Amino acid sequence: MNWRKGLILFGAIMLSVLLLVACGDDSEKGSNNKGTNGKDSGDGPANISIMATLHTPEVPDEKVLKLIEEAANVKLDIEWVPDNNYNEKLNTAFATGTLSQVVSVGFEHLDQFREAIKDDQFWEIGPYLDEYENLSNLKESIVENSKIDGEIYGIYQGRPLSRQGIVYRKDWADNLGLSTPTTVEELFEMARAFTEDDPNGNGKNDTIGITDRGDLVYGAFKTISSWFGTPNN
Repeated sequence: MNWRKGLILFGAIMLSVLLLVACGDDSEKGSNNKGTNGKDSGDGPANISIMATLHTPEVPDEKVLKLIEEAANVKLDIEWVPDNNYNEKLNTAFATGTLSQVVSVGFEHLDQFREAIKDDQFWEIGPYLDEYENLSNLKESIVENSKIDGEIYGIYQGRPLSRQGIVYRKDWADNLGLSTPTTVEELFEMARAFTEDDPNGNGKNDTIGITDRGDLVYGAFKTISSWFGTPNN
């Protein structure tokens, strides 16, 4: 197993958004079976370096990493970069030619990579997907939407297609004789009633009709716009 195919098996387990960095000329793309140290990897673990976004104060448990390495027959060298520093680190690595073999890329980064992709700085992995059970079952519509110039350069991060919704207090609704809202107007009436009609029955003006996250990127703006049928992003 070469490191390119090792990456794809790793992606089947992780389902991360990844771009595979090219590290040689066209002759190396064709056929080689070498690890990152240049030695023939044979059936031994493939060495893969990864730069990934860290969203938590501490890196993931080493036990999980070992399980992934064992299952995928890979040796992973992961550089965890805090989310708030990732863009800066990515730009620096890109400018200095020190990108890891695999990089985690958000949609906000795709534009800056398009020219590099067109310049053959990244591997096209589409032809390999059908060789693996999990990757061959990726959602075709999402894979199609993620293509750049008709080719596949990354493995998407699996998420529900519908990501904005409402959770309401059924006990409050029952107290006020309200059923599950099915229209924006009914939801507005529930929010008003939850605010003004004492849904908890304590006789005090101490309830809030509706709450959501304050940020406009992932919070209230997307939630409310989704009620009116806006497309994703």
